[in-house]
Amino acid sequence: MLKCSRCSYSWVPRRDKAPERCPRCRSVKWNMPHLTVTCKRCGYTWNSHTGNPKRCPECGSHQWNVPPKSYVCKRCGSTWNTKGGKIPKRCPSCSSKEWDREKEVEVKPPRRVVFELDDATYKTIVEHYRKGMSCVDISIQCDIPYSVVYQAIRDHIPNREIKV
Repeated sequence: MLKCSRCSYSWVPRRDKAPERCPRCRSVKWNMPHLTVTCKRCGYTWNSHTGNPKRCPECGSHQWNVPPKSYVCKRCGSTWNTKGGKIPKRCPSCSSKEWDREKEVEVKPPRRVVFELDDATYKTIVEHYRKGMSCVDISIQCDIPYSVVYQAIRDHIPNREIKV
């Protein structure tokens, strides 16, 4: 089994020689080292083609590679997370100017909903598609993520244009 480092597609090669391109995304860099990047602000992990993107695609932070700093008020105990590198002048709760030193903030990974496709749902998707419905219509009617519907149709009809 081979796996593309760009689109995560897995396939069995036809020859002993490694292919020049990924069959799905056609990338010539399919076997390059996998460049995964994790945002230190929101915890989102994604594949980066450059290794040093300008912003996180999830939270939009330009400082995705700098962990956020947190300050605690000595008077009331209120916590303040900074967006940049500036120390707050006053506590947002009690207006005190006394802050504890910065603390590391624990980054919580974003909630992800994983949709598992069973045989009955797969058959329903294929039936709706054969009746002429588009992937978007099937996704809306069956309350299934679009990417799951599209992949199911792509797996069922591999070399044709798909009605989006």
